[in-house]
Amino acid sequence: MKHWFSAQSPSTQASFYALSAAILAACFTLTIRFATQELHPYQAVFLRFLFGLIMIAPMVMRRGLGELRTKRLPLLGLRGVLSASEMCLWFMAVLYLPLAEATTLNFTVPLFGTILAAVILRETVRLHRWLAVLIGFVGVGLIIQPGTSAMHPASLLPIAAAICMASAGLITKRLVTTESTTALLFYLMLITTPVSLIPALFVWQTPSWHVLGLMALAALMMNIMQICNVKALQLADYSFFVGFSYLRLPIIAILALILFGEIPDFTILPGGALIIAAAVFVALRERRFANNATLSVPNVAAQDPLAATPQGIDKTNPPDHAPSNSLLPDK
Repeated sequence: MKHWFSAQSPSTQASFYALSAAILAACFTLTIRFATQELHPYQAVFLRFLFGLIMIAPMVMRRGLGELRTKRLPLLGLRGVLSASEMCLWFMAVLYLPLAEATTLNFTVPLFGTILAAVILRETVRLHRWLAVLIGFVGVGLIIQPGTSAMHPASLLPIAAAICMASAGLITKRLVTTESTTALLFYLMLITTPVSLIPALFVWQTPSWHVLGLMALAALMMNIMQICNVKALQLADYSFFVGFSYLRLPIIAILALILFGEIPDFTILPGGALIIAAAVFVALRERRFANNATLSVPNVAAQDPLAATPQGIDKTNPPDHAPSNSLLPDK
């Protein structure tokens, strides 16, 4: 099988990896839904990060503790707090909302990333991207229907999660210029594990072996998903890859219908189309400007090989945390 697969075209291989990543992301969400039916979302978040820390430990030991040296602990700490908050909000959204709605609203990460980049980092955001952000939020309005009796308060959870994820992504963009991927991943797990333990202690109940198995499986799926993401990006252009990342929406919708009997609301289709179209446009524009900036600074690779990769990813050891312009959630 390995010989047969290596003989396939790069686009075929990239399609396999990208599709696998979308399926794993959908399965991760479904696994969390099953786990949070027995376990409080705060406790599920703690177990997700705890198992992630256990899984990253062998990589750190193999590469050596020297890679963990850093002078940017405050930023790493803030990133960890934001990531833990994002995960708590997302797990609650998965528990209380129809999965298709929660997934669609979480696609607003690139839209909030654009706003935060303009407000906090003072990046230049041109008219086309602002129009795309506006269109995306029109789609959000169609789905959550603010000011009407149809609005579910829990609809704000995936949006709040997207804001936290976009904020953590902006910090990651700063950190990748000085920190190794191993350090970024290790400190993420090291910080989020005790941070997520604090709220988990207030709702603690002894988890069953069944739930522990589900959370270990969820952590493993996310690690494999990140590897698939990077493999796909190594083999194909980002514009080819990005379409596959949104396939998790129909996958989740179909599986949620089969497993939980959830029928997506009719507003998901037009609202989701606007959000996805806007998010793709924003992400591809950001990608284009990033590539132009890289071409204008030819010595970047020599100064910092990690920063020279398309999304600041060390492609041999992908991070568990998605970069800010990634359309995949940091779950």
